[in-house]
Amino acid sequence: MSLSMRTSGLPFEDSKNAWSGLSGVLYALPALATPFWWEKLLWLLQAFLSVTADYFYVNDLHVVHGIDRIFATYNTIRIIMIVALNLPVWTVVFAILPLSMYYNGALAKKSMNVKKWIMFHTLWHFTGGFLCMFFTYMVRYVYHSGDIAYVEN
Repeated sequence: MSLSMRTSGLPFEDSKNAWSGLSGVLYALPALATPFWWEKLLWLLQAFLSVTADYFYVNDLHVVHGIDRIFATYNTIRIIMIVALNLPVWTVVFAILPLSMYYNGALAKKSMNVKKWIMFHTLWHFTGGFLCMFFTYMVRYVYHSGDIAYVEN
């Protein structure tokens, strides 16, 4: 297994912070907004991976870092596609908010500013978790409201 798959990618000696690590649990929120068991499981797994990588193993080499990155990338692309295919296309612009938090966190990491990284990574979890919950609800219950065949599948 490659080193990049096992590293957090953080250049800081001690990055453990309750806000940036435990806020990953917010990615469980979309599980409350879907009628599908498999989608609930997907979001709960994302929250578990996020907290495990960003809090429990943030300063250690562990494969959970790579798995979390793969899952987060998949879920980001997945929710953007679900929104784009079910709601007016302009609603995809809301993805700019959490993505900009992630981007600013990457800039903070590059400039070795751990306090800014903690702030932006926490905001990535908050904005991403709440927006994913909101748009999952909008697609699953509002857009498809009254469509019994949709909810039963």
